[in-house]
Amino acid sequence: MRAQWICDLTTNAEKPFWDSNLATRTLYLESYLANDFVARLHGQSLVWLGHTPAATHVLSNRKLDCVVYVTPDSSAQIDVDPEQKRAHVIAEFDELPFQSRSVDVVVIHHALEQASDPRTVLREASRILAPGGKLLVFGFNPWSMMGLRRGLAALIPDRLRQIRMVNPIRLFDWLTLLGLELDAPPAYGGLSLFRERQPKRSVVPSPSQLPFGGIVITSAVKQQATMNLQWQTPQPRAKLAPVAYPRIDSWQRNAPADPK
Repeated sequence: MRAQWICDLTTNAEKPFWDSNLATRTLYLESYLANDFVARLHGQSLVWLGHTPAATHVLSNRKLDCVVYVTPDSSAQIDVDPEQKRAHVIAEFDELPFQSRSVDVVVIHHALEQASDPRTVLREASRILAPGGKLLVFGFNPWSMMGLRRGLAALIPDRLRQIRMVNPIRLFDWLTLLGLELDAPPAYGGLSLFRERQPKRSVVPSPSQLPFGGIVITSAVKQQATMNLQWQTPQPRAKLAPVAYPRIDSWQRNAPADPK
């Protein structure tokens, strides 16, 4: 069993991760873990940031007015239908060609893990997200067996060497700084998600709040700009202060003196 596990690590280590059997298992588990999150998505426009078009099946049962898939690779094949208002845009994740506050939902599917600076990707996602819009982030959990395998990738050739896992606690801090607040507890799943082949007794787990699964899904909402309107009763104008002046008893005092 140990030899088979080592063989899984070294087989086709130079090929992209999303072309492996482990990626197929990842997408299979994410389709179950994201059901509750996807069901709460609402709005007219959605922007999907990801490297693999195979993951877009998560939105197959969700009807949205306009869906735009953004990938940095021009070779990615994504089925688009102009009649259903689905489009494919080739752009970098840290330079999105969308106006500020123009998108209702942004989905980041493992885009932070292959970015040189994940903070720039989150900043762009927060920029195009409208107030009250939702952000859904898919990622691998470094505090799991998947993270342990990523740590061994520095010593053993492994395709996970291409992925930089983001600490969930650090991700939560970044979201707070960008004005995004978690609207649901993060979902973790896939305790056995570290082998290329699926174990015989493996079952699809339900989302868990224990931070030990190989997959973590985070949902946040962009806070709206609020205004505190405090109505005050109008204050009466202040009266002028009295000015002292000499009292005049008779106009004779002001009369000019008789010259002699």
